[in-house]
Amino acid sequence: MEYWLSISPWPGVVLWIILYISDYYLTIYSARGLKEIGHFQTERSFELTPQYQKDIDALKPISKRHITLLILYSLVLLVLWWVFDRLLFFPWAYRLYLGMFLLLEIAVHIRHLRNGFIVREVRKNGGVDGQVTYRKWFSYKLSAAELYVFSGLFLIVSLLAFSPFFLGGAIMCTGTGFKHNRLAKKAKSIASQTVEAQ
Repeated sequence: MEYWLSISPWPGVVLWIILYISDYYLTIYSARGLKEIGHFQTERSFELTPQYQKDIDALKPISKRHITLLILYSLVLLVLWWVFDRLLFFPWAYRLYLGMFLLLEIAVHIRHLRNGFIVREVRKNGGVDGQVTYRKWFSYKLSAAELYVFSGLFLIVSLLAFSPFFLGGAIMCTGTGFKHNRLAKKAKSIASQTVEAQ
């Protein structure tokens, strides 16, 4: 599969476009569904990525920022393939970057599937009582922990299969985990300052 994704830029780019678009709409589905069932609340925004928070909170079906980044990242993948595969003859480097793009999305999609299952199951059968509110810093911490688990999994696969593709996924999940840990510290600091000000 890894080889098939890198013999031409198009399989990887098309898969990236599908995953990036479905990520946005699955986020809207989860945000709407969790709000409707009422048992799970999030402080401020459900969305973790700051630049998408306003659009997701408004449940906007079309986001200009999302479309812009979709086009930009797709062009980046095309350029990376051309540079590493055709110009420098380092196809492994393109596979590394492709893994960074695609496997982070796979990790995020697994989270969406879990949220979708929760929404569907609670609507159909209940099973949850009371209400839980996730503080913003806790949501970031939880996300970071999940991403570190995926990073470990991808790293193990990359070592067993000598795969730059899975190594890229491990690097990206680790980097995004670090980013979410930083955002958790920032959110916790803001929450502490707000409490002290009251």
